[in-house]
Amino acid sequence: MTRCAVVGLGVLGGAALLALSRAGVECVGLESGTVGHPDGASGGGETRIFRTAVADGAPYERLLDRSRELWADLAAGHGPGLFTPCGALTLGPPDDARLRSVALSGRTEPFRAEAVAERWPGHRPGPGELGLFDPRGGVLDAAGCTRALVAEARRGGAVVREGVRVLGIGYRRGQVVLRTVDGETVADAAVLATGHERPLLDGPARVEQRRVVLSWFPVAGPGRFGPETFPPGVHSGSDPVFTFFPSVDHATIKINFQQPQPPVTDARTHHPTVTPGYADPWSNAVAARIDGMAALPVRTESYVEGYTADRHGVVALAPASPRVVTLGGFSGQGFKYAPAVGEIVADLVRTGRARTAAFAAAHTLAG
Repeated sequence: MTRCAVVGLGVLGGAALLALSRAGVECVGLESGTVGHPDGASGGGETRIFRTAVADGAPYERLLDRSRELWADLAAGHGPGLFTPCGALTLGPPDDARLRSVALSGRTEPFRAEAVAERWPGHRPGPGELGLFDPRGGVLDAAGCTRALVAEARRGGAVVREGVRVLGIGYRRGQVVLRTVDGETVADAAVLATGHERPLLDGPARVEQRRVVLSWFPVAGPGRFGPETFPPGVHSGSDPVFTFFPSVDHATIKINFQQPQPPVTDARTHHPTVTPGYADPWSNAVAARIDGMAALPVRTESYVEGYTADRHGVVALAPASPRVVTLGGFSGQGFKYAPAVGEIVADLVRTGRARTAAFAAAHTLAG
């Protein structure tokens, strides 16, 4: 028996396991695959944007500030490539809602189109467009960060078991009983961070699993597309709307064309192969915005992540003892918040209370 079992060791589960171990809670982490696997958001797609400028209010800003501190600390111990503090960029016309939402005093710096092209020569902003630069943003190594969180938790005393699928959850004499393929794991509390796996409990909000499709394009003069000269960001407003990521292989950049993706009915059977020609309808328009990008991708892949209707994640506490916390549906925002969310989870497990209202923390699951 253990004090707390964490089911699912993606970025959120890994962050929770680390925060629990640092709080002195005896804990075990159960992962159905391997930590940092590429099928889900915690390993797929190579990189994630980190931002400190969001339109969701002060509680979220405080969590982002804390997450940045924790990501930087983790990178200091596991290698600077985990978090590259190169800033983050938002491009678009002045009246674009997304651009205006991140025009936050003290968090972003404005640049006119000609200044954008001069400072970040890989971009071709349109006439009259603006750039908003978040200097405290950066880029995260998705799989590397996930593995580092779990490794640090293990160093703090957590037990980690990979290749263990949890089949169901029950309760016995005030404890949580997790049925696994090789028996039972019994704990005083549990954290359920199953990602795109089948949820073990019904949550307070419906989480829809969707496919995220990414494409990698060759670039001329790859040295111009490193993190410092081509930080991650989004081109918003007019077509095409896309997110862009710096080169990590010194040959290509990653593009996520923003268009509705179909739901994944069974994430366990999702296959990352994408139909040939996926990028044909939009790649020329994106290439017109990026100086030196080829219009034909050399790689296109997909993974699965969860979305909620309001695009906010769920951090929910079951209404009765034993304590069970459910995480999910961070809608592509999980990496930005994960280390701070881990601390929220540790508070909920230890005290039943959270120090923030962000992500509906401490809202209860249906009884």
